Amino acid sequence: MPWNLILNHRASLGDGAWLYSLGEIEICEDATIGPDAFLCTGTHQFDTPNRALQTAKICIGRSAFIGARAFVMPGVFVGEHAIVGACSVVTKNVMPNSVVAGNPATAINSKYSDFDATV
Repeated sequence: MPWNLILNHRASLGDGAWLYSLGEIEICEDATIGPDAFLCTGTHQFDTPNRALQTAKICIGRSAFIGARAFVMPGVFVGEHAIVGACSVVTKNVMPNSVVAGNPATAINSKYSDFDATV
């Protein structure tokens, strides 16, 4: 659903990146989505008999970087200047200026020491 995609100035998409835009996806200025990354705005309500579709917006902040083959789940906000490592699975919001990696993605570095950047 391309009408659910907002690509701001100088936002870039790597080769083979998937933007599953059942809900809104916003990629802010200067943000980079790496090759084969998958941004997924849709899931299902597995606790109901009909497993109804559920969507939630994804926002990739200004100058953020999503590494190759990373998977970003519905409803996630990646803060400005944040970095998501390659092959990471992002299930929760990522604080600005932080670096996260792994499955599930966890904070491995931050420019700030006075906040909990776990995801």
